[in-house]
Amino acid sequence: MTIQDILEFTKQNNIPTINDEAWELLKNTLLNNQPKSILEIGTGSGYSAAKILECVRTYTYLDKISFTTIEIDPDRFELSMGNLKALGLYQNAEMILDDAAAILGQYVLENRLFDLVFLDGAKGQYINYLPQILKILPIGGIMFCDNLSFHGLAKSGKDAYHKMRTIAVNLQKFQKAILKSPQLKCKIFEAGNDHVAICQKNLKNGKI
Repeated sequence: MTIQDILEFTKQNNIPTINDEAWELLKNTLLNNQPKSILEIGTGSGYSAAKILECVRTYTYLDKISFTTIEIDPDRFELSMGNLKALGLYQNAEMILDDAAAILGQYVLENRLFDLVFLDGAKGQYINYLPQILKILPIGGIMFCDNLSFHGLAKSGKDAYHKMRTIAVNLQKFQKAILKSPQLKCKIFEAGNDHVAICQKNLKNGKI
């Protein structure tokens, strides 16, 4: 199995995954900052986890970093675990089947910090995750948020069909919150038919 095989499977089975443009932004963020502790929220198929680990391998040995990924869906958790095993990357990942909100709360209590948080889980929960993520990011830590527009829906929450309206509105709230937060310096980037946010926790007084 290859990483490309996982990507093809996700396309055939309509499993959401990071698009090429967003990946290029995430890859550059990884290479420029070289984080030693990484948290992924939303494992999905394991495609992005595999891409992250392969990228990290270009700047350090995998046993020199920690990579944790959280997935709430049991079927996707099993899928991603099988994929990472097939790629020989399973031993380099701490895989957790649980609600990210609960795990984030646990990390806050443990004072466990992550150099980079890749936020790619339940889009409607981004705004609820934010307070905990801010507490587990050290000064200078990075939060990379995928699907900020939820494939365009968050641009116009009023027009989004009913089932997705709450997600779109919550993403709008999240974007406003990160841009206004005195603890973060954020930039929004277009990525294919969507947007991503790259935020850094401020060093001091809102300046990096």
